[in-house]
Amino acid sequence: MSLVPVRELRNNTAAVIERARRGEDVTITVNGVAAARLVAVPPLQREFLTIADLKAMAPQPGRTAPEFWDHELDGDTTDDLDSIE
Repeated sequence: MSLVPVRELRNNTAAVIERARRGEDVTITVNGVAAARLVAVPPLQREFLTIADLKAMAPQPGRTAPEFWDHELDGDTTDDLDSIE
């Protein structure tokens, strides 16, 4: 946690926000007294997976498959869809 006077925040807003975005907890002070905290916003959770996400999750040769990987579906396709590759 670092203390940043309100004057420094006013003069270097982008730099102070970048510090918080990178994970640093920044406490803004007014006349040496803590007044507010600036912290990073957690990343948004996506509602879907991209093809790249799915490929990254697939078992890799020589590595054990993740626990959630359903081996029964390996190689299965549907008639109306093309391959994702």
